[in-house]
Amino acid sequence: MTYAARVWNDNWMNFSVLRHGAFDGFLVTSKNSGTHWVKYMFAVALADTYGIERPKYFSENAVRPYIGWPKDDPVFPELPRLAFSHTIPHRLADWGWARRLARLPPYALCVRHPMSILASHHAKWEYDIQVDWLEYLKGDPDGKRYRCDLYWLARFWNRWGEVETAFPASILRVQYEGTRADPAGTLDAIARHWGIALKPDAITAAVAAGTKDAMALKVDPDAEPNVLQNRQQSLETLFSGEAMDIYTARVRELFRHDLGYDFLTPPKA
Repeated sequence: MTYAARVWNDNWMNFSVLRHGAFDGFLVTSKNSGTHWVKYMFAVALADTYGIERPKYFSENAVRPYIGWPKDDPVFPELPRLAFSHTIPHRLADWGWARRLARLPPYALCVRHPMSILASHHAKWEYDIQVDWLEYLKGDPDGKRYRCDLYWLARFWNRWGEVETAFPASILRVQYEGTRADPAGTLDAIARHWGIALKPDAITAAVAAGTKDAMALKVDPDAEPNVLQNRQQSLETLFSGEAMDIYTARVRELFRHDLGYDFLTPPKA
């Protein structure tokens, strides 16, 4: 399968967006963009606001009763119905009549600088993919070799960039770097976008629960490893020489939307 064929398949054969109408708010995240962190903090804030138990861990399964998969049944009926996905939306999401028919919810679109995503993903999954940094950066146009690479990021970026351009009021773009700088502000903005009134003290408690030290005490022994991994090399080191040449060529070839990022400058956060 060529890259063009993979893009066509993503755009026209992924009908998961039709399930989104059942939800009050939907969190869409690019890979390795603080998904566990944001979901866990928001789940804690929900729990404290609505007076229910907090998630025991920050793992995906522990947080699913609060922000679940689109196929999940509600666990806490008093909570607003929320879901998350890494989905690349069908072309139906571009058409006003289809959006109204499907009753698509407001989306919080969580993204991160592609350099950070790639470095984090390789550090997290190197034990599994077993390829060196340069080989990984070259990517796989077919989308079968890696969970996330530059080709996957381009497909995700371009589709959500198209939807955001067409329906800007429906999308709240949440950059990981901004969340790092102001996690309370991010939680409040997402809640407001979804029409949820989180209590201020619940947001404060959620931010405290979302520090790396606090989350290290909430590791699910049955969850995937390396979620709290710490990358050893700087982005400036990783994206230099041949690596930067490969990255720059792919970015210029594949990406049509930047979602607010300067792709060629490493982020400070």
